[in-house]
Amino acid sequence: MAGAALLGLAAPASAGIQEAPYCQNDRGIQTVVDTGPIKSISTGTRVGTIFLCKEGSLYFAFPYYYATMGANQTAQGWIKRYDNGSWVGELNCDQEPGGNQRIKLGERRCWTPNLNGDATRYTFRAVTEQYSGNNLIARGATAIGR
Repeated sequence: MAGAALLGLAAPASAGIQEAPYCQNDRGIQTVVDTGPIKSISTGTRVGTIFLCKEGSLYFAFPYYYATMGANQTAQGWIKRYDNGSWVGELNCDQEPGGNQRIKLGERRCWTPNLNGDATRYTFRAVTEQYSGNNLIARGATAIGR
């Protein structure tokens, strides 16, 4: 494969590489606006990255955990919208149309539906939380921005 790389040819993608594109939704790979660490509550260890993503004037959240969810674990992502600095609403990965459901056993990512950001007074924040049963075990957020 080293020769293929020198010739500018793409090496075949493994399953791990196929999972890697960030800010992906059902319409493809979109623009990364901001990122934040997802950290374990108990140890502070980084366990993933939360992405604030943009598709044209539409914004969405994309949490990505480095390890897949284990038994009894789930994670959720939210896109929060602010109007002139005041919180006015949010959507999560479970909401339709556009969300692809919370992160469940064997999965590591989800995306929320889009929120419109046409008006420059709107800013956005991506947030995620991971649970084991009812216990919060990790969380992360981006800065508020656009």
